[in-house]
Amino acid sequence: MSPEGEKWRLFVAIPLPNPVKERLHDWCLKQQNDLKFRKWVHPADYHITVQFLGDTPAGRIAPMLGALREAASEVEPFRLEAAGVGVFGPPTRPRVLWSGLQGDLISLHRLHSRVTAGNIKLGYVPEERPYAPHITLARKFSEDAKLQEPLLNKGLSFGDWTNDTILVYRTRVTVSPMYEVVGIVSLKK
Repeated sequence: MSPEGEKWRLFVAIPLPNPVKERLHDWCLKQQNDLKFRKWVHPADYHITVQFLGDTPAGRIAPMLGALREAASEVEPFRLEAAGVGVFGPPTRPRVLWSGLQGDLISLHRLHSRVTAGNIKLGYVPEERPYAPHITLARKFSEDAKLQEPLLNKGLSFGDWTNDTILVYRTRVTVSPMYEVVGIVSLKK
């Protein structure tokens, strides 16, 4: 199959700066003996998803990048902080361990709205559930283990930064790290 006809699993995301990734990874390494998740995210793969796009023909990337440039042109760079940790799923057997976000969440939600609105015009369907931005740290809590107490620590801070970029990532499930950048779009300068 030619590259143009090949389908790539894509999503739009906000990258994290290396110092934040390093602090998150250091914290995760310290937790791995106590928190029995089966799959810990590679630190190079830490990100904040803006919109999941799914399987997309590679030939549609150029028009999508155009729509993303238009969406990003009205959003100025904004401050975010990776802060706190929590879980999705039952508190004793969670599905996902995540770090939360603080900072200019209004701008983050505005960016999400603009990106999804632009991608609707290209045929992408937005998720029905409310947007819950986070940084996934681990998945699949071990069936043999039980979390002894609910994990929700809002006091942790892994660092802050000014976000001025969104990326388009391709998922490659057979390699680690598994996310490859296939597009870069700058926010309004």
